[in-house]
Amino acid sequence: MALIMCTQKLLNALGNRGRPLGEAVEPQLPGVRLGSWAATVCRFGRRDLVIAIDQRTYLTLVFPLAPRAGLRARFADALAALLTDLGMPEDVVRAERSAIAFEPLARLADRKLVGSLDDVEFVCGIELMYHDDLRHVQRNLNEFPHPGRDPCVPLEAVARMFANPRPAPSRLLH
Repeated sequence: MALIMCTQKLLNALGNRGRPLGEAVEPQLPGVRLGSWAATVCRFGRRDLVIAIDQRTYLTLVFPLAPRAGLRARFADALAALLTDLGMPEDVVRAERSAIAFEPLARLADRKLVGSLDDVEFVCGIELMYHDDLRHVQRNLNEFPHPGRDPCVPLEAVARMFANPRPAPSRLLH
């Protein structure tokens, strides 16, 4: 089962201590390819936003934290919107979206993922200076390269994972 690995800051914001981190294994739901997620919460202006990255591809999601009770629904909506923007088939979008409901929360202990979340948070802050639309910010963050990864750009990693050709940038900016 995959996990949503949360920073202590996010767990505190959710009023949840999280489960002890076990070893993340492959998702058990048929058709699900994305795996565990690392997530944190950041304050930008007056908004508390969750930033999440998929552990395998570094696919990046950005969505509002509030209200806390709807975290999984907003997480799933952000993922579905991005996969739809990437031209993924509806059955893929449904499967990946549904998996979020079953992924338990756990404490994020991987320092490399914490560092990557910090990098994405920095770039997200810059994006938010230019764009208010979180879906637009989210799409742009997925063009952000992560050194030492192959492929280093999340959109390319997802395209390879799903054997889907990478969409043209103009398609992403609708």
